[in-house]
Amino acid sequence: MRFSATEAAFEGFRIVRRDPLAIIFWSLAYVLTFVAVFALVGGQLAGVMAQVEALQGTEPNVADLQAVGQSYFTILGVAMPLGLVLGAVLSAGVARAVLNPSEKAFGYLRLGGDELRVLAVNIILTIVMGVGFFVLAMIVGVVAGVVAQSNPGAAVLVGVLLGLAALVLVGWIAIRLCLAVPLTMAEKRIAPFASFAVTRGKVFSLLGMAVIALIMSLLVSLLGSVIALPVMMVSGGGLEQLAALEGQSTRAILQTAAPGLIAWGIVNAVVSALQLAVVYAPFAAAYRDIKGLPYE
Repeated sequence: MRFSATEAAFEGFRIVRRDPLAIIFWSLAYVLTFVAVFALVGGQLAGVMAQVEALQGTEPNVADLQAVGQSYFTILGVAMPLGLVLGAVLSAGVARAVLNPSEKAFGYLRLGGDELRVLAVNIILTIVMGVGFFVLAMIVGVVAGVVAQSNPGAAVLVGVLLGLAALVLVGWIAIRLCLAVPLTMAEKRIAPFASFAVTRGKVFSLLGMAVIALIMSLLVSLLGSVIALPVMMVSGGGLEQLAALEGQSTRAILQTAAPGLIAWGIVNAVVSALQLAVVYAPFAAAYRDIKGLPYE
């Protein structure tokens, strides 16, 4: 099948239509991860919410910011590893739904070699993109600083132009690497940069596909917000209610805020699962069609 950006962009909706049960499994994965994070750092999360609320409309000092930062990094230290594992499992599941749709048990989710390879690829690419962005930002800052010594006015223009050029370069690299996960799933090897060969000559088509998928994801998010508002009003609110529970134990927080947290978790899990399908599936479909793999 020849690669079509518009056809691939709607692959996520095809998965939902073909196997709606997969969305339930993906939503459940989000819910379980949220429960795990809350069980481990629920108290710290309530503290951060209260600290941020207290700082609104004030001029925070260094001590205030340090306190918020310490609490935030404590939460991040727990949430990030779990998020990386969840991301690997779910992205592998979406790719499996496109490349091997017959393996539909448990919503295409597994925890094995494929997921470990995808996790490794995701970590490598995150580091590479992060370091690359930092280096480009440093180059832009240094060049603008040198120009500012002789012509401050021109330094602003140079900084803007170089900044835009850096963003274009980062975007181009991201597009060239965007098929790394489906490639890893299909070829069962850790080759994060092999995507460069597959995407050669397809940059603008893949960019157009990604833009369409992003727009669809935003529409799903908007629809989710419309649905979530009355649910949150009926259930007593979502994470916002944690600010009033600072200092209490996780058990006490659950006793007070359980209905709102459950409603918030379920709604956000379903919306996140739908967005997952809408955003990730097109890239697996693009890999399948570019490589001419059989369409099951």
